[in-house]
Amino acid sequence: MAITHNDGDLIVPKKWYESLPRKSWERFEQVETGFPWFEAYDLPSDVYALYEPGQFEEVISYLVPGEERAALVDTGNGIGDIKGLVEELTDLPVTVVNTHAHGDHIGMNHVFEEVAIMDTPFSREVSQQGRSHESMAHFLEEGMVWKPLPDGFDPANYHVPPFEVTRWLRDGDEIDLGGRRLEAIHMPGHSPDSACLLDRGAGLFWTGDIFYNAPLYVYAANTDLDQFVESYGKMVDLFPHYDRLLPSHNETWVEKGILRRVLEAARSIRAGEVGEYGEGVRNGIPIRRYDYEGFALIVRAP
Repeated sequence: MAITHNDGDLIVPKKWYESLPRKSWERFEQVETGFPWFEAYDLPSDVYALYEPGQFEEVISYLVPGEERAALVDTGNGIGDIKGLVEELTDLPVTVVNTHAHGDHIGMNHVFEEVAIMDTPFSREVSQQGRSHESMAHFLEEGMVWKPLPDGFDPANYHVPPFEVTRWLRDGDEIDLGGRRLEAIHMPGHSPDSACLLDRGAGLFWTGDIFYNAPLYVYAANTDLDQFVESYGKMVDLFPHYDRLLPSHNETWVEKGILRRVLEAARSIRAGEVGEYGEGVRNGIPIRRYDYEGFALIVRAP
């Protein structure tokens, strides 16, 4: 049964920023830096969360130091100087490890010397072409940004340059940081190249955009609900090897049990066994939004 959403827009609620700051961030020590576009937090297990709450996507990148080098999980939306921030937090050489090649995760890839990403035709195309101003400008539209933009940032020239990939990842590949390993696991559904990163030693699982505590997008051209369900089955099967989720948007350090509920919801939607939903059109695509406690699913309408 279709219902009407008060928001008017199923993707970007009006005045979304009035829900900030998110109380869950109070659990962690905030690190003062010289880069006010970001909020940096010191998480357990020697991980920094680099949070961008000034823009609607509320992107979270992560700095993960080992003994010999550090991994930077994604480079944000390209508005702030994440390389300068990383250099303020560590002296280790840094390898970017992307969860996928959407514009808000590869924004500053081009300024790093080492970049690893899952090897798919999609990620190869994006690395070669970057993202144009036309494809990125919506991140700066009215109502999408509430904090002052950083000094030197030029909205009229906002784009993602092409970048060199120094390591094309395959499912199961490991990134050795010295005394710490991140295992890259292919989890398509949100995008063809989506990957999660597993730190078995610390019991941590970076989910990229396959999961976060907000509406999950499974409606755009490169999404696939069947792959999404299959990937969730894989994530649940991996439960013995991790305890906490580190998503790429909104909040971090999430209990893993919520993944079972997302999997059940996605299976029900696919089978047509759910009731109420909001409906609308996004970029010419008819969509439906199903709301649950702690997340929502936005899928293509049948």
